[in-house]
Amino acid sequence: MAMSNIQQVTEPTENAKLEFYRLIGEGYKAMQDGRTSTIDEVREKLKERRAERA
Repeated sequence: MAMSNIQQVTEPTENAKLEFYRLIGEGYKAMQDGRTSTIDEVREKLKERRAERA
């Protein structure tokens, strides 16, 4: 039995790109200010943002 894994590459939308760069900028600014977050805190923050957009 032959199985194939086909992956489709999708280009991110302009809004997704802007959100990505905004988050990177936020992280860079936080590093400069000496703030830190745990991975769980970041995950929760992302979940909340996704819920707000939906």
